Amino acid sequence: MSTTIQFDSEDEDFYGDMGSIGSAKFDSILAGSPLNKGSIPRGFTMLAIGNQGAGMDLFAKQFTSVAEDPENTLLVSTGESQTEILSLFKRYNWPTDIMVRTLGEEYNKDVLERELSASRYRLEGFTMEDIQRLAQTRFVENEVHDYLTDLASQVTSLPPFFRASVDNLDFFFARNDPSRVISMIRMMQAHTQLHRGLMVLNVSSDMVDKSVERELYAICDIVLEFEVGMLGTDFETRMVIRKFRNGPENLRAISFRVTKEEAITPETVDRIA
Repeated sequence: MSTTIQFDSEDEDFYGDMGSIGSAKFDSILAGSPLNKGSIPRGFTMLAIGNQGAGMDLFAKQFTSVAEDPENTLLVSTGESQTEILSLFKRYNWPTDIMVRTLGEEYNKDVLERELSASRYRLEGFTMEDIQRLAQTRFVENEVHDYLTDLASQVTSLPPFFRASVDNLDFFFARNDPSRVISMIRMMQAHTQLHRGLMVLNVSSDMVDKSVERELYAICDIVLEFEVGMLGTDFETRMVIRKFRNGPENLRAISFRVTKEEAITPETVDRIA
């Protein structure tokens, strides 16, 4: 990987030094002014970690909705279908011409359907014709597609000023050694930094142990913890900024709600003591 990148001067003027977190109101809070174009320094990688149902999945998509260049914006989903994602983007009138890859769908097609077929054959029994046909189609091979390498290759092939969102890392931690996942994340973070991209990675807090969590915190420039709890009879959701590289003044807790017009939008802001 080259250590120097030649950036087009027009691109530098167009993108600027900062990018949006995915919401103009969040940008206003973090940047301290509604006049700023964005709140996240180019080259930063963000980690969104927290409870399932706390809003991380919607945040990952909303992050890509402010795509400066849809053709250079990538959303990788491991749990939703193309149809579900398209429906959500249409609901909020977000751009639908970004790049979307649904690894969960690919996995279901490539692996689970094969395992289902194998189970059916085990139950029903094999004929000689079955065995010959399966051998010809290489069904009996034990190779498993390397989705983690696929992810890293796709992200590190993105050109400067890209925007990428991975929702979420649970899929990869469940199927790979954690050290290998961390290694691939480091590659993607380095590419993001070098090419002035913006990337967000989601992971459930109960998916990784504390040592892996600490490594993720160290790699990423910004750490956002998503929390959901009960306040009386209502659910309360908030985003806690635990780390902001070179910007400790941005550490805070932001309560948010989800609206039909703006998706995730902030309500109140509290400083972290």
